[in-house]
Amino acid sequence: MKIARQMRIGAATFLTFAILSHMPAYAGNVSEIVSGMSAADKRSNYTGTFVLRKSDKMMTMHVVHGVDDRGVWESMESLNGEARKIVRHNNEVISIYPERKLVTVSKMGGKPGLHPILPENLEKLANYYTINQLGDDRIAGRETSVLNVQPKDAYRYGYKYWLDNETRVLLKCDLLDENGDIVEQMMYTSFTNQPEVPQMAFNIPDLSGFTSQSLDRSRGEQVNIGWRATDMPQGFMLTQSVVRGDVGNESLHLMYSDGLASVSVFIESSENSTHRLAGASRLGALNAYGKQINGIQIIVMGEVPEATVAAIAESMERTQ
Repeated sequence: MKIARQMRIGAATFLTFAILSHMPAYAGNVSEIVSGMSAADKRSNYTGTFVLRKSDKMMTMHVVHGVDDRGVWESMESLNGEARKIVRHNNEVISIYPERKLVTVSKMGGKPGLHPILPENLEKLANYYTINQLGDDRIAGRETSVLNVQPKDAYRYGYKYWLDNETRVLLKCDLLDENGDIVEQMMYTSFTNQPEVPQMAFNIPDLSGFTSQSLDRSRGEQVNIGWRATDMPQGFMLTQSVVRGDVGNESLHLMYSDGLASVSVFIESSENSTHRLAGASRLGALNAYGKQINGIQIIVMGEVPEATVAAIAESMERTQ
């Protein structure tokens, strides 16, 4: 199992979230904000620079986002650390690492954009999260609306979002742990709304001599998984079940989500596993928990509290 390859950049870096609709004091404003953000990816042209802080590392990226008659384009280029350029056209993502002479290609499925987006179904998570609208703030010199999302139990993180009042593009996002501490943050330091952006910003450089890798190695669609968690935290539902890898070296990848937070479960033979993990491990906002059962390695990971991944891993059992 190549777990590192499953931890995608961009869209894999941040989780989407949903908010409550039964709060009369803010219902109108919140609904308008969510609706606007849902459409922002398909109607906005902008350039900007944002800083992403994960654990003790900080990354700065330059972004160009554009929309034309062929769909949505997005380019993200690193300004520090390893050189990297990411180009998205609709749901296809090409990541270029010039120093390693490596290019990877992946599909985003139904998730739009390399930034989070707010689902418009606001009632689904009413049992698990509450929301407060905190008023306005300024990010990158622009007026924003601030939304605060709090979990109702110990199995989820909290979130705070700053949304541009004009475009509804997400300009800042904080991920908050069980103690309310910021464990991951994205923030734009500059942002310019544009009438249009040059297509040349999305050009792919010459890739002669590069090694190409596909990150989509699923064999088929949903599979009969043969496993279940008997102590799944309330609200988390199976959203994906696929087999990855080559014949004889397969791993089962299960994805569970409550509509906001998501958790991945990787199941494979202990003999073939390159990631042996027993118990808990943490890196910034990411918690992982490993367990071996009768020659099977199970690893559960996600940007959720340790209690969540531990509960799932310890209760996994075969159903066939």
